[in-house]
Parts: sequence; C-alpha cells; structure tokens
Amino acid sequence: MKVDVHPTTQYTLECVLCQKENDETKTSTYCTFCADVLSVRYHKTSPAMQVPLKAYQPDPLKHHLSTLTQLPRLSKTYDIDLWAKLEFEHPSGCFKDRGSAIEVQKALELGRDAICLASTGNMAASVAMYASYYNLPCFVFVPEQTSEAKLAQATIYNATILRVQGDFAKCEELCKEFALSGNVYLAGDYVFREEGQKDFSYELLAQGVTDFDAIAIPVGCGTNFAAIYKGYAEMKAAGLVDRIPQLLAIQPEASSPVVEGIFKREKVVKELVQTIATSVAVANPFDFHKVLHAIDETDGKAYTVTENDILDSLREMAVTEGHFTEPACALPLAAMKDHSHEWQGKKVLLVLTGSGLKDTRVVAKHSLTPPVLEPTIEAIQEYVGSGFVEMQKRAWGKARSVVLADVALSDTRDKVFNSYVEAIQQRGKTLQKHEIEALQSIVLQEKEGVPSHLEVLDYAVTMRKEGLVEASVKLRLHGVEVESETKGVGPVDAVLAAIRTHSDTHCKILVKNHEVDILSPQTDSLVVVTLTLEHEGRQIRPKGASSDTLEAVIHAFEKGYSVLAEQLADQKL
Repeated sequence: MKVDVHPTTQYTLECVLCQKENDETKTSTYCTFCADVLSVRYHKTSPAMQVPLKAYQPDPLKHHLSTLTQLPRLSKTYDIDLWAKLEFEHPSGCFKDRGSAIEVQKALELGRDAICLASTGNMAASVAMYASYYNLPCFVFVPEQTSEAKLAQATIYNATILRVQGDFAKCEELCKEFALSGNVYLAGDYVFREEGQKDFSYELLAQGVTDFDAIAIPVGCGTNFAAIYKGYAEMKAAGLVDRIPQLLAIQPEASSPVVEGIFKREKVVKELVQTIATSVAVANPFDFHKVLHAIDETDGKAYTVTENDILDSLREMAVTEGHFTEPACALPLAAMKDHSHEWQGKKVLLVLTGSGLKDTRVVAKHSLTPPVLEPTIEAIQEYVGSGFVEMQKRAWGKARSVVLADVALSDTRDKVFNSYVEAIQQRGKTLQKHEIEALQSIVLQEKEGVPSHLEVLDYAVTMRKEGLVEASVKLRLHGVEVESETKGVGPVDAVLAAIRTHSDTHCKILVKNHEVDILSPQTDSLVVVTLTLEHEGRQIRPKGASSDTLEAVIHAFEKGYSVLAEQLADQKL
C-alpha cells in the first residue's frame, strides 16, 4: 500500500488571481506581477500523483502512510460515522512533513545553498529535519519572545535560530530579505508545499477509502485545506474518483479570518489573532482564495468553535479514543459536536494534524496542579477523599472558572486557608473564582502539623535610584525576636538576605530559584510564588500567595524554612 508518485517538468506556475505564468527560478512564493499566490498547473492528467520535480526521492524519513481509522466510540455518541487520519504519526509529529519533503528537494533542484523560513513551531521543526537530512543549512527566523520549548525540535536538527526584535510580521519581512540577499530558498506555506501536502488525498485512495461525505479540516493560512482539495481534484480529473467530499473549514472564533472571509466573499486580514490553537492562529490567510474556490467547488461549509469547545474536544478525543493531539486537532470534533444534527448518519473524516506533545503547556495551563503529598497512606487517603481529584477533572475545559468550594479540607487545612483569605482581604483584594481554586490547591500541598519556626513580623524596603536595595526585617525565629538589615540587588533578594542573616545560623538554606505566577491581568491580582530551597542536598518547593509579590515570597520562605528546620531537628534526635 503506497502512493505512486510521478516527477515531471510538464507544468506551469500560474498566479491564482491574474493567471499569469511565473518563472520558478525567480519566485516560489508570490506572483511577480500582482503579488498574489501561485498554483502548479500540470499539462496532462495522470493516474499517479504528479510532483513538480525533475527527479523525486521517496520521503527518506517516512516509512508508512499515516493511519486512517474509524472512531467507534465517538461515532456512537454523536450518531455520525466519524473517522480520523492520524497526521501526527509523521516523523516530526505533524502533517507539515508532507510539504517539507518536497520543498527541500525543490531547493536542492534549484541549486540553493541554504533554506530559510519564519516560523515558531511545526514548520520550523519539519523543514529543519529534512534540511538536516539533506545537509542543507537551515535558518529559522523567530520573534524575540519565542519560548525555547517551541524551538527545541528545530534546534536539535541543527537549524540556525535567529531571534529578531519585534513581532512575527517583522520576522517574515527579514526572512524574505535574507533569502533575496543570497542564494537561499524561502520556505513556507507556498506553492511547492501544497504539492507535497496534496499527498493526503492520494493516501486515502491508496488506503481504499475515499467515499467520505465530508472532510473536516483545521484552517490557519489555508494551504493544507487547498492541498487536500487539489489532490482530490487531480484524482477526479484522472478518473480515479467520481466525486470530491464536502470540505469543511474550521477555525477558532478568536482566530477566524478565513471563515469570516468565506461569508463575506472577500479576503479578510486581521491585525492580531490569539487562540490556544496556536498552529492555526494566522492573521493573514494568504491562501484564502484557494480555500474559497474549494468551498465553492465542493459545496463546503465553514464553522467556528469557541476556546472552551477546543479544550473540551481535545480532552474528549484523548479520553474516549486515546488520541492526544495538539489543540488545532480538536477543531473538527468540536464542529461536529456543535453541528451534529447536520451530519447524523453521514461519514466524516477528521484531520488530526499534529501531536499533543507539540504543545503540552496547554494541558498544564488548564489542569489543576496536583499537590505534593506526604509519603503516608493517611495523606494519600485524605487527598483521594477530599474531592479535589473529581473537581480537577470537572475543571478541565472551563477556562479555570470552576471553584473548589466543595473540596473537603481537614480542620487544620481549613484554618490555614481562611488565614490566607483574611490576610488577602485585609489588603483590599477580592478573590476571583480561579484564585480561590489556586489557594485551595496550595493549602492541600502544605504539610500538616509543622510548627512555625520562622515568622516575619515586619519589614521595610528602601529603593535607591542607583545602587543596591536596602531591607530591614523584624522576625520571630524559634521563639526569639530578632532584627537585621542588609542590601540586595532587588527587593526580593534584599529581604531574603536580611531574613537569612539570622535563620542561617540555625538552618542554612540556599534559595536556588523563585517562580512568580500572576493569576489575573489586573493590578491587584493574586500572585503565587514558588521557591526552590535547598538544605544539605535536599530540595523542597514551598508556595506562598498574596496580592503582593514580596509578601508571597516571604510566606513561601517561612513555610519552607519551618519544614526544613523541623526535619533538621528530627535528625538531631
């Protein structure tokens, strides 16, 4: 079972808008006459998948077709014959590999010395992987704030990462200039990538299933949508299939210029889009006209889904069918659920574009952090019976709006929780629902029965325009009140240094790290601070919470010191 591929030079590179012919030695991106997008038009039809190459090397990294499978449990739930194409099985974990394999071969055919692209995620990893295999230098342009986690795959494949001041649009602009400044191929969602990604449709033919009523496709810039249509259109022209399924373009409500443009019958460009489905967060969908043509030709439809729909469907696919995907893959199922009455009894294919391992931060962000429990069966039983576990599951997909009010806390923990609330309210802060949830999670993580060996009674911080920050503290240490003054490079450093002036004489603690989590955008937001403290090789991570960052740090250190000091006292006994 394989796709028969036929390389050919019998094709024309045409502009979608003005229909003028372009020279691929001068452009592989936009029309040199009107700056619109390009398309490959083959001079003859063929029963094999044609690719615009003089010679074609089968993908050296892909060893099997991506799985086509029925989704029996979801089909029963929604009374729709649901199938899925598991595109996350590609070598880089994403469908982008189909297009990258062709783009890199085209770059080599054109005699380019290197390949470059602007990307922060899937495409960067995919192009870097193939470029590395073919020993072609790869340059990836990214905005300065791009996380290291997103660039890890491209980095391991030996790509040169170029961090640029400014936004993604500036990266794209510089990347184009870089390509023009030398003998460099500009990769991206352009015309030759489409020729690789149309392989999706030919694979369905090779797998013996093309009779879908509809194919539901997540849409960003529209290239993959256009490629799936092009594959079917070529197969129909060659007499391989009788009809093309309805194609369904699905986008998040928060990032839906394509869907909006389909209804307006004109291209829509947004200034900014933002969604948890980051791989389809595209403000300027440059393949819009190809998408619109495919919608018209297949009597297709366009849907949007909410962020909560995405979260809910992401988990449902994982729990029900066992497929952990990136958030964009949740769009098709979410649309089917929202419009199930339209598709009952129909056969619909969901395109699952990428692996969930691509974007684990979404899961982490929308899950309640499980507490670190004492290594006793009593602590385990208390936690299991507290109601926290059930609430954690119910909270998923609700954008952190579920209150843990019905979590059963012990009397001791309940007192600690109330003391937190009272202290925060005294500062004029009104807790929001998700902040109450965070506080209860912190309290569940705290070890019960630990006496307070350190309490900061008062403190003062003096900031200078130049020089170090001065801090003075008054504290009760093992029942004795003491005071100290010192300096530090910032308020947190100065206050902790002042506390440790005395506390280190009893239990020397190293502050290895501190993490700050601001739970809401408001200025009076609840701040959760996590310290990493170390004593004689043992590390703990106490948490503190307040509407003031410095107070949260102090609370965390007080708790951490007391735990370590108690352990030290037990050892001496």
